[in-house]
Amino acid sequence: MTDDDLRRAMRRLDTATTPLDAPLPLDAERRLREIVGHPRDRTRRRTVTWGSAAAAVVLVLTIVTGVIWMPAPSASALTPKPLVYTAVADDASRVIADAQERLARSTSPLSPERRSLSLGWYFSGSPDDAEATVFRREWVDLRWNENLSGSIITTAAEATDADGDTVPADDPTPGTVVGDLQFVQNQFSPLVRTPPAPTAEAMRAIILASTGAPEPLAAGDVMLGVRSLQSEWTLTGTQQAALLDVVAAAPGLRVLGTTEDRLGRPVVGLGGIASGPANADVSLLISTETGRIVGYESALTEDNPNLKLPAGSITDYILWDVRDRKDAPQ
Repeated sequence: MTDDDLRRAMRRLDTATTPLDAPLPLDAERRLREIVGHPRDRTRRRTVTWGSAAAAVVLVLTIVTGVIWMPAPSASALTPKPLVYTAVADDASRVIADAQERLARSTSPLSPERRSLSLGWYFSGSPDDAEATVFRREWVDLRWNENLSGSIITTAAEATDADGDTVPADDPTPGTVVGDLQFVQNQFSPLVRTPPAPTAEAMRAIILASTGAPEPLAAGDVMLGVRSLQSEWTLTGTQQAALLDVVAAAPGLRVLGTTEDRLGRPVVGLGGIASGPANADVSLLISTETGRIVGYESALTEDNPNLKLPAGSITDYILWDVRDRKDAPQ
């Protein structure tokens, strides 16, 4: 993100020109979310969140001016346990080639869709220094139209413990809508308005635009771009295969091994470090059954003393291809 991008986001939040009841424009919200690493319009109990425009503005001002401010006392929390991988002999090119072969045999979906449904968990700190042992998942359902109207509905899902097992939790109960962001015509600002062309060149251009990372794109940067694109579109197998071509060409790509994702689906993991001061080791999870990209995770590369989190702590995860779950928004 450039200083100009931040200034434009700030102008969008200017109450002198924006009606008080107007939703936060998605291009500003997305850029703020990329800084914070949190989902949109979240509601949490006893936690520090950045769901409001005012809190987001404070964070942007911190970045622009260099003045560091955090609520006292500092945040503290446990995070979900990292996935455990089993090593494989295949290199990254072979893993991706296998996935593309499976994608070529797939017929679902037949066409791209202006919708992204995901199930995820996102880190937030506890202001009273209590350690979090229950992790509330959230459905994020983005639907948008060709005329750039749409909505983002965030719904509470089940809670889990650090091992990923479902546990009882208090409010909000699963199915409770905790965020409802509506966009009128021409208000939504997607990465790409028309369906992405199923070529590596087109996908690379979208990723460059979404991340602002320099060439050559590092593996972690490509994965951040994949996350942004899949947060707005449900792509066809051909489009995902082209996206994987960009992943395959990125320096720093490594094979993590096979495992089960946080829904118990068999996957193979690919990892990469993002460029810049992101302190993020990110990974993509590819289904060993369909070849589709079904998950994204981010972990700290070094200790974060402000959050009191050690290196390796999971800061968020996102799961796609989840519409077949009984509790998924319809």
